[in-house]
Amino acid sequence: MKQLEDTLNVIEKELRALNLWETAQPPIHDLQSQMPFCYDTLRLPQWLQWVFLPRCQQILRTRQGIPEKSDIYTIAEYYFSEAGIDAEGLLIAIRRFDTLIAEWNSPGKQEH
Repeated sequence: MKQLEDTLNVIEKELRALNLWETAQPPIHDLQSQMPFCYDTLRLPQWLQWVFLPRCQQILRTRQGIPEKSDIYTIAEYYFSEAGIDAEGLLIAIRRFDTLIAEWNSPGKQEH
C-alpha cells in the first residue's frame, strides 16, 4: 500500500509541475459521469485530480475497493501526446500505478 500511496503523491506532484492542477472543482454533475474517465465531461488531468486521486485515497484509507486492473497509461499516453504536453514524469507514475495494481492482484500478492 505504501508504494501505491507514494505513486499517487507523484501523480499529484507531476500534475502540479505541469500546471494542470486546478483550484476550482468542476461542477458535481461533471464528476458523476458514467463514462470511463468522465471523458464526456472532463479533460483527463481533471479526472485524475478530481475523481481518480480522491477515489484512490479513499481506497487506501479503507483498504476496500482495490480495482482488479488498471489501464490508465494507454489513455494518458494518447491524451498527452495529442495535447502536445511533455508529461513523461506523469506517464511514468501512471504506468507505475497500473503495474502496482496488476502486482497487487496477482496470486499470492494481496498481503501488501
